Amino acid sequence: MKVKIFDLEFDSEFYYIQKDFIVEKVKFANRTLYSKFKKVEEPPSSLLIKQHLKKELTVALPLITENNINYIVLEYEKEESNHFYHLLRYLLKSIYIEKFYTYESKKERHIQIFIPVKNMSIESVYKEINKIEQILEAKSSKRCKILPNRNLPINYNKITLPIKKM
Repeated sequence: MKVKIFDLEFDSEFYYIQKDFIVEKVKFANRTLYSKFKKVEEPPSSLLIKQHLKKELTVALPLITENNINYIVLEYEKEESNHFYHLLRYLLKSIYIEKFYTYESKKERHIQIFIPVKNMSIESVYKEINKIEQILEAKSSKRCKILPNRNLPINYNKITLPIKKM
């Protein structure tokens, strides 16, 4: 089922809802991961999306479904000057990524940048992520989370939906 929010469109038959307690504990690659997101095995409704936008609850969608990835997502904490955002835009354009969407995250002061990658193989997406990571390491000291992450289990490659378009 297609889920639309702002300019974004996801293919998802399920969603995750954030709880106030740890829902899942997973051992993966010699680490223990904890999640407060509960998987709900039905497509998200428009009412659910509206509740998320009103900050009544938190909804996340998977980034990897049936060996398909719709977006690469960069998430970072916003600064007053917006210097990092402008640097990021420049760096993305330097590796020929012209199309991306910028939103405010539900997390306080966090920005999410969605880069569409439809019709790309998973390996091609990870190569693109690797290029982005390399330019960020070379040009910035700011910490930027990039998803999907091949070092996480597939069900941990999810993104909290944005709440406001920038």
